[in-house]
Amino acid sequence: MININVEEINELAKEDAKKVIELAENYYQNLLVDVAEKIDNLNVKILLISGPSSAGKTTTSFRLQEELKKHNIASHVLNMDDFFIDMDKIPLREDGEPDIESINALDVECIKKCLGEILDKNETKTPQFDFVSHSRLDTWVDCKLTGNEVIIMEGIHAHNPSIIDGLNSERIYKLYLDCDSKFFIKGEDTLSSREIRLLRRMVRDERDRGVDYLESIDMWDDVCNGEDKNILPYKSSANYVIDTVFSYELLLFKFVTENKFKAYKANKVIAKYLEIFENCGVINEDLVPDNSLLREFIGELSL
Repeated sequence: MININVEEINELAKEDAKKVIELAENYYQNLLVDVAEKIDNLNVKILLISGPSSAGKTTTSFRLQEELKKHNIASHVLNMDDFFIDMDKIPLREDGEPDIESINALDVECIKKCLGEILDKNETKTPQFDFVSHSRLDTWVDCKLTGNEVIIMEGIHAHNPSIIDGLNSERIYKLYLDCDSKFFIKGEDTLSSREIRLLRRMVRDERDRGVDYLESIDMWDDVCNGEDKNILPYKSSANYVIDTVFSYELLLFKFVTENKFKAYKANKVIAKYLEIFENCGVINEDLVPDNSLLREFIGELSL
């Protein structure tokens, strides 16, 4: 965990914003290099990536694939969503709705069987799930490893012990992502991990999914309750934890959202972000690299 002095970042960004971005991006990249080297040295065959919402799992999975290539390690991604059971078989929550965030919404035995076959004989067949019909397709996909290759599986349940129970743990590596660093303004801690991730999620979902900021806020308690139940209990089991906070991201999100947020200033959550932004400089989104993890939230560079 790093304590980030926002006033200090403001001054550095005034002098050379590109340098501030470069330092933060290099720090994250060096963590990926470290993970790739450990996977190489430990002869890992399965990489399991977990972490809470908006911690950057998607980008990190992709960037790790690229880094593993530099170590001559090819990778295959198994989508945990393909292991959903049919919707009509998913256990119900207390309100009568399917509990799709529960580990019981997945075919755990099938996951374990596929991972076990990869470990034992370098090949397996994996299911496909159709989200239109909410059911498993009849066709299965061949997955074969040849040479120096690894399987990457990313998802909220990737570190649940039930999916690897009885498997050879020495060939399995668990990577956890979170937002652990703290932003300090005038010597005071300003945002929790969840407030950082909510800000990211609000920006992404408004842009990509048409979800209103207030709707994201309304859903957040349920998201956090799911994290408390399904994700956070297994953080301590991870082999490696990456803190995906970038020192300049508050300055970036001020640039991206401040004017939009003003229309919602009556909301106490958004009002807090606006108050924090008053103490932040700005970094133009055009300066952020195309492959930055923060692009997962602010979107691709517009031409």
